[in-house]
Amino acid sequence: MRRQVPSPRERGFRTTTQDLVKHVLVLCFLAMCCVTMQSIPHLQNALDASCCSHDIPILSTAASGVIVVPRVSPKKATKPSCLQHLPFQVNASRVKLNQSNSLLSQPWTQHCGRLRRSWNNYELLSPLAIQIQQHQSTCSAELSTFHVDNAFGLGSHLYMWSQAVCNAQESGHRVRTHNPVWLWMDQAYCDADTAALSPLLCYFPQAEFRCGLDELQRIQRMEQASTLSLPSSSLPSQPQPQLQLQRNVSNPRQEHLRCQKIRNDPAYLTEFRAAAMEYLFHRISPVIIQEAQRQVGLLFGGATAVPKDLIAVHIRYGDKFWEMDLAPASEYTDAVTALLHRSGRNNRTAAIYLSTEDPRAVDEFLKAAEPGWEVYVDRTVTELNDYRPVKGNRASWTTRNTKGRAGLVALGSLLVAMEANDFVLTTKSNWSRLMNELRKNVLDPRCGNCTRMIDLRPGEW
Repeated sequence: MRRQVPSPRERGFRTTTQDLVKHVLVLCFLAMCCVTMQSIPHLQNALDASCCSHDIPILSTAASGVIVVPRVSPKKATKPSCLQHLPFQVNASRVKLNQSNSLLSQPWTQHCGRLRRSWNNYELLSPLAIQIQQHQSTCSAELSTFHVDNAFGLGSHLYMWSQAVCNAQESGHRVRTHNPVWLWMDQAYCDADTAALSPLLCYFPQAEFRCGLDELQRIQRMEQASTLSLPSSSLPSQPQPQLQLQRNVSNPRQEHLRCQKIRNDPAYLTEFRAAAMEYLFHRISPVIIQEAQRQVGLLFGGATAVPKDLIAVHIRYGDKFWEMDLAPASEYTDAVTALLHRSGRNNRTAAIYLSTEDPRAVDEFLKAAEPGWEVYVDRTVTELNDYRPVKGNRASWTTRNTKGRAGLVALGSLLVAMEANDFVLTTKSNWSRLMNELRKNVLDPRCGNCTRMIDLRPGEW
């Protein structure tokens, strides 16, 4: 093939053009590097657009401390967003599963739900909740460590945390929870390095560390060096306490070690725990809210919000018979009827959210319910039943099998239940008591005492 030789003028033009292109490419490369270094979260969001976590602020650790990296959603801000969980392998070593399936694949809906009530930043109202916030924000107070175990249910762990707060306050300390492998922490969404600081950071990022990134950085350095405190010369110029991480909160499970006010006054115990839950939930992680939105979309089909007159019924069966006389399903349905009569509604129709993790409770309630009632069953049952033990309740086994996913699903389910105005509960159960405390301390003060509750098994421990 014959090639035409370019003239000297053409060769000069080509050389100039090539040099110009090279300069443009170099400038583009430098600009791209700058954008990449400063906008990695936004670029990563574009890559993750088809994944499950593009709406979730990721809390990650770095050499400079703990950094909150907001991932910007590609969806319009006016549309509700929800999670799209990716399938993952579950653990099946502890119990024999009901089925041989070892892959947890949860449904997702294009109709993401909407919550009427806000949980991402509400104002604290009760004096005790405000006191807890002020104390946890007192940066001159030393940190005491609450070592949470991996036994018992999620509700029990939250109440032990409230007791630890009271115990620490009595000593003039702030609380910092410790358990890097907390079983209720969803391993798909919770960062392991952050969990080493506190497992609560994943779900309740404002509960414990309220004194800035510098304190977290110092804790990281101290623990990495396996030392108890840092020399004053290495601290910032502004006055800050020497961190004493060897201090431990007295065991919250031991009644004789509880803070004096709670030991002396049972009424104070009830009031303080309710205030602690008000404080704990006043700013929760978006991952919980988006999980609740996912569940609302699945539960109510094309509707993006829950029914206006929803009644929440919580049933705790399983191994709870050791602690209380289990109420039969007929007592729950009679209580629903009583609530309907109180509000002047027809007993033949009702929208009920059945909050439970026990498939037996679902079967018995559906058999006892009126034919016209619409019963919406907790996604904890419909999605995680295959990963429960064959016998007993053992909620902690379920969450261990699902690598903590049961904890996230349970908290999302809790927000769905708190969309109701009427509740049927058994407050000898920690989860029912949690619902009731959020009802009294969060819902009622903001809606003019609009809620009602029937307690079939009152109690406190």
